[in-house]
Amino acid sequence: MLSRKILTQAFILIYSFCLILPNSSLSSPILSSNQNPTGNEKVFNFTINKGSYAPDGFERNVYLINGQFPGPTIECDKGDTIVINVINELDEDTTIHSHGISQRGNPWYDGVPGQSQCGIPSNGTFTYKFQVDQSGTYWYHSHLKTQYIDGLSGPLIIHDPDDPYIKDYDEEIIVTLQDWYHNDSKPLLAYYLSPESHGKEPSPDNGLINGKNSYNCSFAPPGSSNCVSNATLSQFNFVQGKRYRIRIINNSAFSAFVFSIDGHLMNIIEVEGMITQNHTVHQLPINVGQRYSVIVTADNPGQFWMRAEMEIDCYTYKSPGLNPLIKAIVTYNNSTDPPSSTAWNDSVANCVDFNASDLKPYNTQNVPDANLNFTITIEFYKDKDNITLGTLNNSTYVIDVKYPTINKVYDNVTQFAADQNVFLIEKNNTVVDIILLNYLTLEHPFHLHGHVFWVLGSGGSGTKPDYNKLNTKDPIQRDTATVPALGWTVLRFVSNNPGVWGFHCHIEWHVEVGLVAQFVTQPDLVRQLTPPNDWKALCSQKHNKL
Repeated sequence: MLSRKILTQAFILIYSFCLILPNSSLSSPILSSNQNPTGNEKVFNFTINKGSYAPDGFERNVYLINGQFPGPTIECDKGDTIVINVINELDEDTTIHSHGISQRGNPWYDGVPGQSQCGIPSNGTFTYKFQVDQSGTYWYHSHLKTQYIDGLSGPLIIHDPDDPYIKDYDEEIIVTLQDWYHNDSKPLLAYYLSPESHGKEPSPDNGLINGKNSYNCSFAPPGSSNCVSNATLSQFNFVQGKRYRIRIINNSAFSAFVFSIDGHLMNIIEVEGMITQNHTVHQLPINVGQRYSVIVTADNPGQFWMRAEMEIDCYTYKSPGLNPLIKAIVTYNNSTDPPSSTAWNDSVANCVDFNASDLKPYNTQNVPDANLNFTITIEFYKDKDNITLGTLNNSTYVIDVKYPTINKVYDNVTQFAADQNVFLIEKNNTVVDIILLNYLTLEHPFHLHGHVFWVLGSGGSGTKPDYNKLNTKDPIQRDTATVPALGWTVLRFVSNNPGVWGFHCHIEWHVEVGLVAQFVTQPDLVRQLTPPNDWKALCSQKHNKL
């Protein structure tokens, strides 16, 4: 049997050869006919495996990409073609989903097992290749089981040379926020899917900023792991007078955060790829899967805390050693001394997302009237085995890893099982309203694949949607929006991207208990797109080890 090392070298060599000879029969899948590859090609080779790591001083096994945690940054310009060569050295399948990327004309590259592809097998390889016709702050992660909880994720940044704010900042900084568990996610999920959990989501043990934090090792179970208290925090070195575009990404499994920098104002200029009118804040609530760009001016020399406070009031259970205040150091003199700065004293409501009505698009948009709507209810229930599961419209999603939905579309399947939670949109350019009704006492951040939507309105407990009061004049457009506890949210999008597109709560534990739907859009147009052979081969190998 060939070794992993030989397979890896052969894969990279073959791909490099194809870049030199683009007409070769070995070349990567061609771009779809509706794409115009005018930019540069940016190639990223990802070798995925596991190794021991201690992001907060507590050592455990994590997923690594090229030996790195967090994963390396994918960075390119609008119009470029991204090529991700995945070499899977795990003993299980994996995938890569580029969160927020439309995958227009390439629905097979969305990276969702059971919906847009079969998994990349152990010791296998696969290439994602797509042109980006958008710009902004995104991220990538595995969409298979709970892999991204254990580290399989990283930033994805697309620059726009025509960004209207490009002259308003001097440098860029990427800040990732994530909750962190000291136990592997597999046994945590197994416990969550048992009667003993009573539906209480696993609580994180810590949180990380750019993959770092410290931990009080006195809370570590005796003999469970090597643990060193007072581990190194992330540090950001400011230069007085410079202006920084800070791209903030919440790539957590469960936790919403309130983000701030002591003594420094933040001017919001982007939300999930949409350029906004400048809006100044002291503190910024950011839910799972959401992203923002803010401009911060380094005009206050000293040592300051960067803070990401976990919204622990949203938890049903809190780990004993969890310190919800996650910190990093902002310094003007490269000092690693702990700051003595104080937090902003604004009152921020617990478990309440940033008010979408405070964000306005930079350019005026025409929001079309809807001609199709879907009402989706969000609930939990206990099954016959007393296991808590999630439902959308009283249906728990069950993943079909052997026969993804898009494969069914290519096979002319028109009727889908009820537990696939399929919403069918046959006509191109249909304007769709999604009315989300949350019957639960926790908020839920919902993410739509393949599209962005306008957030027309939302309300909390005791309110209901009123179409006469929705904002159709200047709503913000994004891809991840929060449905308040016992509340509602109305989203509108134009269905103009043929494919199979997931729509789900981005709390990863809730994905695993079934809070997932999928939009099958323009199936006749999907069948006119030709998927690459290596994508077809993923399902023909019958390899899935889940």
